[in-house]
Amino acid sequence: MKENTNAISGVLHHTKSKQNYDLRRYFPEPYFADLIEQFWIVDWDLCNLATHTQQNLPDPNFHLIIEKEGVKVLGPVSKVYTYTMRGKGRIIGTKFNIGMLAPLLKNPPDYYIDKECTLTEVFSTGLDNELQALSFMHNDADIVDALHTFFRDYVMPVSRTQIQVLEIYNLIKSDGTIFSVEQLSSKANLSKRSIQRLFGKYIGLSPKWLIRKYRLHHVLQVLENKEADIQDIVTLLDYTDQSHLIRDFKEIIGTTPGKYMK
Repeated sequence: MKENTNAISGVLHHTKSKQNYDLRRYFPEPYFADLIEQFWIVDWDLCNLATHTQQNLPDPNFHLIIEKEGVKVLGPVSKVYTYTMRGKGRIIGTKFNIGMLAPLLKNPPDYYIDKECTLTEVFSTGLDNELQALSFMHNDADIVDALHTFFRDYVMPVSRTQIQVLEIYNLIKSDGTIFSVEQLSSKANLSKRSIQRLFGKYIGLSPKWLIRKYRLHHVLQVLENKEADIQDIVTLLDYTDQSHLIRDFKEIIGTTPGKYMK
């Protein structure tokens, strides 16, 4: 079992808030690597403290979520979302690769944006109780092994278009010089319309929205590290002016850069 030690980018104020919980992430076995990006397990014990409300960035991926209260599938999230931790608890998650659940979905991906659905709505199985029991296991390796067993029946051949979608998505994430769909189209050697059609079929969120999201990831990193002020970021990320940056920040992060830092 290989632990994912890459930098965490989806959790707001992670440097400060991580004292309230223990988050571990693991890569799947190679057989599952097309379907699953990672498994994650978070535990907390706040019995002697006040509650902790964790804010998380919008996420275009589907997740399987296991808690003591039940099992659910979380669709793509288009805005900052929060989770309040109380007492002692645990969440076990499976983060699926972009576009890989599309063949299992009964509706287009945009139907699931900002929604939760039952296990059977996606995986057509009644194993909720068996998965929910993983919340009481003490060993991460046993939990991951059990998840591998569950997902074995859902590993499918990956189509050429699914690979294409994942490559374009990774290009958005990794290339900090892409600020528009036009630039993405040029670098991906694919028309804007083709990219939009692929994202509609497999992701449910527009390429324009995803470009803005990952630009703002960079903004958060700069702000957290106190490497620059707002005007520096406007220039660095090729915004027209400060008001455009603040507008995007507020729409996706839910607050202004100044309030975020406070």
